[in-house]
Amino acid sequence: MRHYLILFITVGCISSAMAGEVSQTWDELHAKRQGLTSFHQTFEVTRSFKTAQKTQSSTWSTTIDFARERWRERSVSGAGDHSRVFDGEELYQFEEGSDEFIRVKRSSKEELPQPGAYATADLDFRKGIERGHSPCGLPNLDHECITLEIAIKPWVRNLTQGARKMMGGSRVLIFDQVTGLLIASRTVENIDDPHGGYQQEVSYKLKRMSYNNPVDETQFRLPASVTKQVKELSRWNAEKIRRQLGGKAAPEFALTDLGGNPITLGALKGKTVLLDFWATWCGPCRADAPAIDKLYQKYHDKNLAVIGISVDEERPVVQKFLSEHPHKYPIVLTTENEMPRAYQIGVFPTYVVIDTEGNVTAATEGDKGFAELRHLLKKAGLDTD
Repeated sequence: MRHYLILFITVGCISSAMAGEVSQTWDELHAKRQGLTSFHQTFEVTRSFKTAQKTQSSTWSTTIDFARERWRERSVSGAGDHSRVFDGEELYQFEEGSDEFIRVKRSSKEELPQPGAYATADLDFRKGIERGHSPCGLPNLDHECITLEIAIKPWVRNLTQGARKMMGGSRVLIFDQVTGLLIASRTVENIDDPHGGYQQEVSYKLKRMSYNNPVDETQFRLPASVTKQVKELSRWNAEKIRRQLGGKAAPEFALTDLGGNPITLGALKGKTVLLDFWATWCGPCRADAPAIDKLYQKYHDKNLAVIGISVDEERPVVQKFLSEHPHKYPIVLTTENEMPRAYQIGVFPTYVVIDTEGNVTAATEGDKGFAELRHLLKKAGLDTD
């Protein structure tokens, strides 16, 4: 990968002097990919957010299988195992192991959808340039790569508190000139919103690649077990956690609380852990909050850890609420952290209890009060009096 890093470092500002050539080069690379019987690629994908105060990043694996416009893209991370399939006519999205799928609405029937690494809808080819050629550095392949830099189209998204705007950005892409396949890419966007500016960066790095292999047609259609069409994939709830995780190891997480402190489940081993999923607008959450705070203050020095997980709310909203209803235990925002799929909760309040060995012992919903919560913790091994 040494060549890729060098190419990224040499990238400067974008010039439109060669925009026409870039568009032509892109079409030529696309034609080379179409000339392949099939191809298979695995990328390591990293996304990072940088503010003046902190940098937060997440990494996952994305696999692409492609055969003459049909494709399957599978992304596996701590937040879940999700796939998209384009069968040549329809685009589907689903979660591995689930029976639900979404039929994704296409903006244009004329434009065929592409896997994320090859998508072009956000690119402004009028502001692009070829950055040069260099050996690809691929094992057992003496191919030359070309580097392109293309501007990202500006965008604006309306939020409750105002607008989020992309103020400027570009994508650097490195392609194998023989096959037309992507080797690496790096997208940088500078974003302004009501809570302060930040920089978002997404990088793809090739880990494995093969092409012109026999085609497995089953890859390009929905699995037989995926039969239920929905508008949105279901979130997890207490019943599903009990059924699938009861008595088993709780999924690991690596979170950062409102104060910037890291929290990992591994570091809490030896303690009984109470996860409290809540929202500021949730009446039962407000009703239970004093009981949870009382539990924490009474037992936190007796190996009890409580983590409040505020779901789908921005920092200013939660901070304002906590200024009026303070909690002693740490609070985590799902809007600022990548949550494992099992912790993507949609019913509030939801409580998950994890024992000292890191196993899920209880999951329940609704306002429970001090006595019931203490009972759940005692079943998990906490020495309550």
